[in-house]
Amino acid sequence: MINQDRLWQQVAAFRFDKAQSAFPFSQRLARENGWSVGFARRVVEEYRRFIYLVMRAGHPVTPSEAVDQAWHLHLVYTRSYWDDLCQDVLGKPLHHGPTEGGKAENDKFHDWYQLTLESYQRCFGGRPPADIWPSAQERFAPDNLFQWVNHKDTFLLPKRSLKKALTAVSAVSLAAALVACSNKSNDDPGTVFLAILLLVLLTVAIQVINSRAPRSSNKKTDHHSGGCSAGSGGCSSGHSGCGSHHNGSGCSSDSGSSGCSSSGCGGGGCGGGGD
Repeated sequence: MINQDRLWQQVAAFRFDKAQSAFPFSQRLARENGWSVGFARRVVEEYRRFIYLVMRAGHPVTPSEAVDQAWHLHLVYTRSYWDDLCQDVLGKPLHHGPTEGGKAENDKFHDWYQLTLESYQRCFGGRPPADIWPSAQERFAPDNLFQWVNHKDTFLLPKRSLKKALTAVSAVSLAAALVACSNKSNDDPGTVFLAILLLVLLTVAIQVINSRAPRSSNKKTDHHSGGCSAGSGGCSSGHSGCGSHHNGSGCSSDSGSSGCSSSGCGGGGCGGGGD
């Protein structure tokens, strides 16, 4: 049982938000990503589970984009990350290294991410939340592009909302064009022309929104790739670790004989975001 694992007990008790802070970790995470504080707190809990999987999955693991954002931010809190988490809780360094790019790296992290989703379900007894842990296909879609944006200089409008608005306006334009064409008393052809022109422009705009970046046969988009490798041998509880190919029954309890492989957690470096 995972609740009997001493490592999980320590990870579960780890505090990311300091009680004395007027601007705690979860609020900063929400602000930097444009999330609600409630969603950011959920991401922090999934980051907590990711940390546990790094140590217990028995294979390299890769975070989702949202979890990786929490990881990025935690690295900025150097004392909390290196001293409190890595040294006091994990007992090993957990390094974060960006992808080196290219198809081979992208394919590798894609496979690691799929394994991570499978081990998550075995460890925690259920599928991860899809809004934080999307499918591997969605996670590594070639048109994913994450960038920092200064709201002072830029307006942001979600494509889904824009598409709905343009679709509604297109319907109105089409109706207006039909009415103008059917109105025999209308002597102004400009009205019909403008309605049709607006309809065409809106249709083109919707097609642009729906368009996806083309896949290259030689190289996949790699700016968003990432993963985590817990050393060459990984960290697992002997042959019964969570997600172990020797025993997929679930998470083992920490009996004192478990631990990291000789290469050490993070000995091979960890990657997680490609930036």
